[in-house]
Amino acid sequence: MVKGYLNRRRSLRKPSGSIGKSLRNVIGHVERLESRAVLSAESAIVLPPPIAPGGAADAPRIVITPIAPTSPTAPITSPVAATGLRLIVPPQARAGVPTLVTAIATDAAGRPVPSFTGSATVTPPEGAATLPLVPVQFRSGRASFSATFATAGAQTVTVTTLTDVPMTATASTTVAAAPAVKSFLVAMPRQVVAGTAVNVSIVAVDAANRPIPGFTGTAALTSSDSAATLPASVSFVNGRATARVTFSTPGSQSITVRGGASGDISATASTDVVGLPVAVGFSLMMPRAAAVGMSVRVTIVAVDAQGRPVPRFSGTATLSSSDTAAKLPSQVTFVGGRAVVRMTFGTLGEQTLTVTSGPSTGGGISGTAKTQVGEVVTQRIRTLPVAQFGS
Repeated sequence: MVKGYLNRRRSLRKPSGSIGKSLRNVIGHVERLESRAVLSAESAIVLPPPIAPGGAADAPRIVITPIAPTSPTAPITSPVAATGLRLIVPPQARAGVPTLVTAIATDAAGRPVPSFTGSATVTPPEGAATLPLVPVQFRSGRASFSATFATAGAQTVTVTTLTDVPMTATASTTVAAAPAVKSFLVAMPRQVVAGTAVNVSIVAVDAANRPIPGFTGTAALTSSDSAATLPASVSFVNGRATARVTFSTPGSQSITVRGGASGDISATASTDVVGLPVAVGFSLMMPRAAAVGMSVRVTIVAVDAQGRPVPRFSGTATLSSSDTAAKLPSQVTFVGGRAVVRMTFGTLGEQTLTVTSGPSTGGGISGTAKTQVGEVVTQRIRTLPVAQFGS
């Protein structure tokens, strides 16, 4: 500002006489001050001397006006406080089906408050409903929970915070009645083995064969196989139930499921029951050739008429050999339709091993295998003479 004033003064025509001399003195004095001034938080304002109408000017005056320094300061803001709640509930819900409800803490302007971390209780509606039994916790200003309504019509949910100043919010939804069970879907393997337990799955469905997750009733079970083993009834959880069934009679057999107040809701599924494989003989696996006096391993498998293994065969069997000098156990026990023995032949030539079923299997089951027993072959290694080196 001083410099600008001086520039304007210098641009004027230089006055003459005593007035001009006084002005030149003032300007020189100001320039000397300017050269020594330190521009900081103060600025100097130079006022020109007053000039009398008909005489010389008074002594020049310099007025220095301090200007208080200013510095920017960051605004101090206080945390936003939660003053209310907002509930988000689907406009429609189905009875018996869980519905997601979300509570959001808001400020006075209705904006979310992520810093809120309190807890709240959930008040059930007038109709029956499954709601959280313990207070729900807010995280990042939100709390979500599942509500399962049981009564059709308009239903409400109320959430109240457990704070010094409680905040409450209520939301409503229209609950549609649960679909009625019209039938059951019964699923089991197309073919089962008699005496083997299988799982039978049962699903409650509506008129359009859609599953009903909310069904929790019971249903009775019956079978065309009078010798079958199955539970008298099953209980549904989330619209599904499982029964463990063991058929005993070969042929086409069925399971019937009946539910409803009068048992008028029913469904049937069939399966092909095949009889248990029956062992009619033994298959022996042993080496085609054996060395006399050397132990060999023999595996015995119970087989049916088609030569297929019968894993369910159990019991004992006796062993005999054409080699009277053979060493072998007199009896073996089958586990899973198999038995393993070790024996040693003592006579050269073709020898046989015979397995006959024990008394527990009803008798009449046998199997035979042959082997060629030979001498033990030893191989001599000729030793070469050690080379002699002369001295």
